[in-house]
Amino acid sequence: MNYETQIKMFKHLIPIGERDSKDLISYLKNKFDLVELNFSELPPYKKDMLSENAKYFVGNIKLNVEIEDMSFRLFKIIENEKSIEYVDPREAEYGNFLFFILEEKTKYMSTNSGRLLTEMIYISGVSEESYLEEDLVFKNLLSFLMFDYIYDNKFLYKKILHKKINR
Repeated sequence: MNYETQIKMFKHLIPIGERDSKDLISYLKNKFDLVELNFSELPPYKKDMLSENAKYFVGNIKLNVEIEDMSFRLFKIIENEKSIEYVDPREAEYGNFLFFILEEKTKYMSTNSGRLLTEMIYISGVSEESYLEEDLVFKNLLSFLMFDYIYDNKFLYKKILHKKINR
């Protein structure tokens, strides 16, 4: 799907107005049964990888947050009727639960659920400037919506159209 087609199909769905990290965590807590885990308990290689990813994340281009200034939150999402549609056996690398990691300043996100990542990036929204300029943050969200539409049976797309996403 080329860029012009993506713009026609998805630009009008992209929410203008960024949510901060507190809003994203609140959304997560209202949606799922979860437990916050201590990020420092992750293996050093995993923490280093996530820190490097957050540093070079498109959301950090303008912010330029350094690794030593980052603050990560790690959540274990309990698998039950609230979360089951987000579990993909191909992505479940840690058994029968989902995890979600958020860096609070850059809003870099990592999870073992592609559906959850797409939804949280959508919930995060984009600034009006990003929307009008169609910058990399905008294009990142646009591409997630496109992949959801093509490869994930329109999982999020259907929720947006049927107003089942409470942004």
